[in-house]
Amino acid sequence: MEQKNTHVKWGLISGVLMVGITIALQLGGLDQKSFLGWLAYLPFVVGIILNAMAFSKANDGFVTFKNVFGSGFKASMIVTLLMIVWSVIYIYAFPEMKEKAIEMARAEMAKKPNMTDEAMDMGINIFRKGYTTIIISGALFGTLVMGVIFSLIGAGVAPKKGERPITDNF
Repeated sequence: MEQKNTHVKWGLISGVLMVGITIALQLGGLDQKSFLGWLAYLPFVVGIILNAMAFSKANDGFVTFKNVFGSGFKASMIVTLLMIVWSVIYIYAFPEMKEKAIEMARAEMAKKPNMTDEAMDMGINIFRKGYTTIIISGALFGTLVMGVIFSLIGAGVAPKKGERPITDNF
């Protein structure tokens, strides 16, 4: 019997909530506060765990760790796609954020006593040229890595009875 899937629903819910929280933090100017930046991951972890529970329930508990992890990872891929789309929109909707990020990077470099002006300028130029790639790569790899971790947690907490027994009901 084929398993019922829940990853699309929970991936979309988690991704939309993550984007919403990210937008709220950015509009409120709170996105640069390191601890508040992690707040956007809250709907992600909760959504992946709820997906794992819903997947197990939809399949009457006849799931394995691998099945539940796979469902969580599929939901994570949906979240990742939404975050990449948001990142592209972010780059073009908020061009001033690039300059803000450059100024923050310059301030961090200035704190280092052995950083020369030439090295600082070179680092800023590399950052400026690679900004789009850095933002999109961060969304891609950061969200996928967190998705793997959250999927492992979800697979660990979801109730599992193992594979569905094979019956001769034709």
